[in-house]
Amino acid sequence: MLISVSRTPASCVLGGVLLLSLSLSLVALTPAHAESAWTPVDIENPQFALPAVPPAASNTNTPTGWYQSTPNPFRLQMFSPTLARHPQNLQAVSLNNNGAGKLRQRLWNVNVGSKVRVRFSDSASTLAACTPGEVAAGQKYRLTAYKETAYEANGEPAKVGNTQEIARTVHATQDYTTLGYPKTGTTTPGNGAWSDAPKVFEFTAAEDNPLIVFESLEENAPADASCGPLVTDVSAEEQAVAINHDVEQNEMPFSAFNGVDETSMATASNTCKSAPTACRFTADPRYTYQYYLANRILGEAYLNCTRNQIVDRRKVTWTEEGFDSISQELGRVKNAHSVDQSAANTGADDVNTQTTPASLGGNPNMLQQAAAGFQRNEGNPNLVNTTNPFAGSRTTTKEVDLAVQPGEASWIEVQGSRERVEGLFRSTATNTAVTIEASFDLPSGKVPDRLYERTGPLTQDEKKHCLTERPLKVTPDNGGTRSLMRGGDEAGDSLVHTPVAPFSRETRLTPITAAAKP
Repeated sequence: MLISVSRTPASCVLGGVLLLSLSLSLVALTPAHAESAWTPVDIENPQFALPAVPPAASNTNTPTGWYQSTPNPFRLQMFSPTLARHPQNLQAVSLNNNGAGKLRQRLWNVNVGSKVRVRFSDSASTLAACTPGEVAAGQKYRLTAYKETAYEANGEPAKVGNTQEIARTVHATQDYTTLGYPKTGTTTPGNGAWSDAPKVFEFTAAEDNPLIVFESLEENAPADASCGPLVTDVSAEEQAVAINHDVEQNEMPFSAFNGVDETSMATASNTCKSAPTACRFTADPRYTYQYYLANRILGEAYLNCTRNQIVDRRKVTWTEEGFDSISQELGRVKNAHSVDQSAANTGADDVNTQTTPASLGGNPNMLQQAAAGFQRNEGNPNLVNTTNPFAGSRTTTKEVDLAVQPGEASWIEVQGSRERVEGLFRSTATNTAVTIEASFDLPSGKVPDRLYERTGPLTQDEKKHCLTERPLKVTPDNGGTRSLMRGGDEAGDSLVHTPVAPFSRETRLTPITAAAKP
C-alpha cells in the first residue's frame, strides 16, 4: 500500500489589498517577468578534489560528498589532474567504469518552486584504452532532476518492485554531447576536449532538496566499457521561491535522507537522538520569520448587569506550545491505523514532541542541537545567554484590572507571537551521512504577545438574561409567588405550584384509643 505524503509547502500564495495596490503601482516601474536574484547553492566537493588521485592515474573511489548509482555501484572512475587534462588542472569523474554509471547529488536547502541552474564542464574521455572512434564525435550523457513519488505506511520510501531502487519520477532532463577530438592508438592517454564555456542545466525544483543525476549514455563493447564522458567543476545557483505564509502548523515540510536516498524519519532521527553532538542543525535564514496567531479569548467574560461601574482584578494565564515536523511525521506513522474517537485510542502512546524537555518525554539531544542552530542563526555563534531562546513552549501570567461599564461586557484576548524556523540536521560522524529537513513553529522571543482588554455592549441574549428575575424557589412564607418561569421540566414545574390555602385544608385528628387512655 502506497501513501502519498505532502513533504513540502505549496507554492507561494500572496493576498491582501495592500499587496495588490502595491503590485499595481509598481507595474510601470518593474517588468512583468522580473525575477529575484540568483544566489549560490552549496555543492560539496564541486571540483572532485577529494579523494586525491595519484598523478597519471585513475581509481574507482567515489568523490567525497557524491554518490554512485544503486543497486549497481562502482561504475565510476576518478581521474587525476594529469590524466583528466583539464585546463585548470582539476580532477574529474568518468561516468563509465566497466559500463555506464550514474553520479548523484542533492541540492541541499533548495525549496520546492525555486528555479535552479547547474553549471559544469565536460569532455570526452582521456582514458588510454579509448579507441579513436569512441572520442572523435564526442560522448553522450544525460543530466536529470528527479522527484520522490510515494511512501509506505511505515514512512519508508516506496521501492520499485522487489528491488531496492527507490521509486522516483523524472521531473526535468536534458541530454548532452561532449566535444570530440582526434586520438591515435589505445595505449596512450588522449588530450581531451574540455568545453570552452560551462554546460548549463535549468529546472524548477519539484521537491525540497532536489536530486540531480549525471548518467552516461555510452554503452560500449566490454573491452571499451570504461571509456565514457568526463565531468568536473560543478556549481549551482537558484532563484529562491518566496516564503509561503499559508503553511499550517501541522503541515510543515519534512524529509529524511541517508546519503542522497530518502529514508524514514524514524530511521534518520535515531541517529540524531543518539548523542548531543550526533547531528548539527543549521537554520535557513531565508525561510525563518515571525508572525502572529489569530486572537483567542482567555478566561471568563464579565457581564455587568448592574447600574454602576464594576472594577475587577483578575489573573490571566496562557500557554503557547511548540510544533515541529519531525514529531508530526513520527506521530503520523505511529498512529497511521488509529481511529479517532475510538475507545482503544487513548493517545497514551503518542509520539512526544522532539522539542520538549526530557522530563516531558521528548528528546533532549535533538532539542539541544536545534537550539544551538537557532542561536547561531541569530548571530550568537558562542551560544551565550540570549533574550530570544529556542523555546519549546512558553507560559505567561498577567494581572489585569478591569472597569466594566453598566450594560457592557468585558473579556481578555491574546494574540500569540510565533517564529517559524526551517533548516537541516546533518550527522557529524564520518561514518554516517544522515540529513533531516525539519521545520519548527515556536513561541517567539523577538516580538511580544499581544494582550487585548476588550469591552463592548451586551448582546440581545445577554440583555434578556440581565432582565430576568432571580431564580427563587417557592416557600411557605412568600405567599405562593411564582418566582420561576414554567418550562418543560417536570421537576421545575413542581417548584412553582401554588400551595393550597390554609382555610381549604381538611384538618384530621387521630382519635385516642381506649388502650391509650391513662
